[in-house]
Amino acid sequence: MTAWKHISASVVGTSHDLTGTPCQDNSVCRPFTLGDGSEILVAVASDGAGSAKRADEGSALACSLLIQEMEALFEADAEGDLSEITKEFLTNWLVSFQREVTIRAEHEELRARDFACTLVAAIIGEQSAVFAQIGDGAIVVPSPEEPDEYCYVFWPQKGEYANETYFATDPEAHTKIQYDHIPRRIDEVAVLTDGIQNLALHYQTQSAHNPFFRPVF
Repeated sequence: MTAWKHISASVVGTSHDLTGTPCQDNSVCRPFTLGDGSEILVAVASDGAGSAKRADEGSALACSLLIQEMEALFEADAEGDLSEITKEFLTNWLVSFQREVTIRAEHEELRARDFACTLVAAIIGEQSAVFAQIGDGAIVVPSPEEPDEYCYVFWPQKGEYANETYFATDPEAHTKIQYDHIPRRIDEVAVLTDGIQNLALHYQTQSAHNPFFRPVF
């Protein structure tokens, strides 16, 4: 049985302070205890697009809906079999998320793009883990070869231009979702949005910046 210790925070950036823009990032970290006493950790973070009118609502919705989906799954499957969380499963969740965004956008006479946000998620069981990402940000875990070293699961996605990325609200988001099911035990994980990825990742070597993560863990 794994007893997870977890901490999460979403903080307003300096540029948002200057413009009076609310925090557009959201995150949720929640352990689920199953019927057999085992535990599954779900950590999800979402970064709202700076130019989107309802980015803060979009990122909050992405986090809350994914947690709800996991809650429903684990209530129906007391054994917490992560093999059910396939790329197709997450793509279906993405369709549901976009449907909810569309309903909210139409109600407020806005566009779905006004709720644009990225998605970074880690679902970790006793002996395996599932990871998913749309857009920039990163998921970092211990290296399987060197326990004191760290590695990213997906490199941050960039669009056609350097300051662009993909969003969960994009019509083609289902083609951009990155997915991995790792059949090994994961004891440490960091899920982060692009606000700190320049500190956490080393771009020249395209690697996780170990001096950042060692004191954190």
